[in-house]
Amino acid sequence: MSEPANWRDLVLALDDRRLDALARAAAATVEGLRWPHDTPRSALSPAALRELVRADAVCPEDGRDLDEVLRDFATTVWHHGVVASDAACVAHLHPPTLVPAVATELAIAATNQSMDSWDQAPAATEVELHLMGWLAGLIGFGPAASGVMTSGGTASNVLGVTLARSAAAAQSGADVLKEGLPSHATDWRILCSDQAHFSIQRAAAQLGLGRDAVVGVATSAAGSLDLGALDEAIERLAREGRRVVLLVATAGTTDLGAIDPLAQVAARARRLGCWLHVDAAVAGAFLLADSLRGRLAGIELADSVTIDFHKLWWQPFNASALVVRDEATFDLLRVRSDYLDRGDELEGMVNLVGRSLDTSRRFDAAKVVVSLRTLGRRNLAEMIEHLVALAAHAGEVIDAEQSLSLLARPTAVTCVFDAPGASADDLREVQQRLLARGELVLGRTQIKGRAALKFTFMNPLATTGDVDALVRVVLDELAAVRASN
Repeated sequence: MSEPANWRDLVLALDDRRLDALARAAAATVEGLRWPHDTPRSALSPAALRELVRADAVCPEDGRDLDEVLRDFATTVWHHGVVASDAACVAHLHPPTLVPAVATELAIAATNQSMDSWDQAPAATEVELHLMGWLAGLIGFGPAASGVMTSGGTASNVLGVTLARSAAAAQSGADVLKEGLPSHATDWRILCSDQAHFSIQRAAAQLGLGRDAVVGVATSAAGSLDLGALDEAIERLAREGRRVVLLVATAGTTDLGAIDPLAQVAARARRLGCWLHVDAAVAGAFLLADSLRGRLAGIELADSVTIDFHKLWWQPFNASALVVRDEATFDLLRVRSDYLDRGDELEGMVNLVGRSLDTSRRFDAAKVVVSLRTLGRRNLAEMIEHLVALAAHAGEVIDAEQSLSLLARPTAVTCVFDAPGASADDLREVQQRLLARGELVLGRTQIKGRAALKFTFMNPLATTGDVDALVRVVLDELAAVRASN
């Protein structure tokens, strides 16, 4: 065993010696990423995997040689993860990543810009603001719009709901940041579809409104919000003396990929005088493709929009954004601090901590911008369109199979189906047996009480032939489960 390096050599400085050492370590890490299996995950059981991982001490008394640690970590961890770029990894909105983004991740970590204040991240702050301005324009917002990067769709949605809550309080003359919720906030309600992301309920709970303040509205068979049911809910709440402070529209539900009628929901928000938040974590990328952009008509009428770059923009986790129609609304969130956001900065300096629920934060905008500049809109649009076509193809193949049944015609990148005569336990067995063998990472969900399996297509390198093979694997496993029961 070789001697570990002196700790002084492991503290990264931007000099030739230490950057050369970083380059060697990066090369060793890349070598360890070479996948030794022919499946999307190894077949190690949870118990075997736990034993393997715990065989090596987290923090030994004396350190070890970095090359040795990297080699061991590769064989123990990286070789037993999940390969998002495998065509048989179709369970979740979990994408393979882009080379430009991964390369930029190294620089993000090496330079360690902290996005809370301008003096810690001067150029980085301007890059994030530049990205937010471009994204606002893509949505269709005017020049007053801007945004902030967040850790994910949940964080973006929580931030959007937080702004909506503060706006509602301000409309009634209350300063919720200083005084807390006014007494009449018990009558505040949030309306969203029954297929909206659970983070809306989580946000209501964290903000003191309670999960019961979130009223789920019925959806169509395709999964989009039913306008008639929305109107009925609005009228019922009015009769009960409740105030709707927020409408949440979903652009791309997690399971069916459904997009709510955004323009019509926006019209109701205007009539109610309430905040409109659009959760476009999934389908926000459709804005890049001319053939798909029309599905998001009305998104430009929102007050805030969630966009996830670590879904159909193929960025490494974490990378999301909350974009607002008017950047002045971030003042509803801002709390001054003596050491960060004092308010007496030089002209032009923006401290992004005033927009974020986080303080210290990574420079994730860098990998997004490098990726966008490298690929360009046309390439990204082609990748998205290909995945939508793959999901449609999967729907056609499944529709032609008597042993399988679609729950809804695919419209985005997911395909949800079940098997006539198969129980929920049968579907669970199919999913779990394939996962245990490492053969297929398949999604499993429930739509309005109906158990289902799900393909989620995130890999633009996948082909229709891959889709045909996936359906065959599911059919064979379903037959095996039925034969054994």
